[in-house]
Amino acid sequence: MSVLEVCDLVVRFGTGSQAITAVDGVSLAVHASSVVGLVGESGSGKSTLAKAMVGLAPISSGEVRWDGEPIRTTGLAGRRAARDRRRRVQFVFQDPYASLNPRMSVGASIGEGVATGGRAARTAEVRRLLDLVRLDPDCGRLRPRQLSGGQRQRVAIARALAARPEILIADEITSALDVSVQGAVLNLLRDIQRETGVGVLFISHNLAVVRYLADTIAVMHEGRLVESAPSEDIITDPRDPYTQRLLAAVPSIRPHTPLDQP
Repeated sequence: MSVLEVCDLVVRFGTGSQAITAVDGVSLAVHASSVVGLVGESGSGKSTLAKAMVGLAPISSGEVRWDGEPIRTTGLAGRRAARDRRRRVQFVFQDPYASLNPRMSVGASIGEGVATGGRAARTAEVRRLLDLVRLDPDCGRLRPRQLSGGQRQRVAIARALAARPEILIADEITSALDVSVQGAVLNLLRDIQRETGVGVLFISHNLAVVRYLADTIAVMHEGRLVESAPSEDIITDPRDPYTQRLLAAVPSIRPHTPLDQP
């Protein structure tokens, strides 16, 4: 089973006395077919950590590994290997409108990620992906502005899945959506994970949402990973004081809370 992991990862911005440490010595693993929830308040470093895992944020020290092998970018062979490994890890951003090219049709945006096949095969794959995210395949001809926020986020998920990744990183993918559609998108992601077996790193500040999706919950605070354990253990027996405060701030977390209604 493939695994994406970070080992003692440090991300700093700036230099000298003005440097800010956004991620401070974090180690975390995401296995294919599992769901890891990464939770913490705004500014805790969780999104920066995720971006560093896919090469979108600079790494000051530590390593990102795929199946135990460091993802190196030096030399032609290293860059090719890194490109191949990173194709297996796809990122879904918080704001679907900002992440989609407004000049491209939905179908063209998704089709960019399809690796093989001629035009007919690519069109068929785009339609399959749209159906997978519960959208009418005919909406592939539309532009992003013609879709609702929830529909655009479904397109973003379909585009990420076009590369047939083994790991999907979902960074606050419901926080920019209306409350009325958040539950539907979360249920969709849960169903896709079960249908495809893709591993998911799900990032959110909402512990109730993370608990609903995740097998394991990791808690970040001020750039550090303060606790990581199976979801039920985090909910029923949190060890770190910060995790305890997060739980205390949630009105109610009950086992198997449905999200069919937002």
